[in-house]
Amino acid sequence: MIESDGSIEAVDTLRSVEEGATWLGLDVLRHSFDEALSHPKLLHRQHGKDALAEQCRACPLVDVCGGGYLPHRFSEAQGYRNPSVYCADLEYLIRHVQGSLRQHGWNPYAQAASPP
Repeated sequence: MIESDGSIEAVDTLRSVEEGATWLGLDVLRHSFDEALSHPKLLHRQHGKDALAEQCRACPLVDVCGGGYLPHRFSEAQGYRNPSVYCADLEYLIRHVQGSLRQHGWNPYAQAASPP
């Protein structure tokens, strides 16, 4: 994220996680975006499923929820390598929606129609 003063920060929703969670110490005048992308505070976002908690990687719903909303996974002990605090609620919601869609004819294994 680019602040109005030119500083480059991590996504602003992480401000709710801990003091300084978004601060990278970079700005657009002296640093490239490649430097920002390789900042240690942002690397966890580039590892896909490998950055998730083992419980998430083993879950059959990981492709749907992606491990949950990033700020909801933070702990001081393990950073973002935790299941969402709303994991059980996400699972309930996803399974409910999938069940409803199936009742109305949705087949997750059917090929999507080709565009006209």
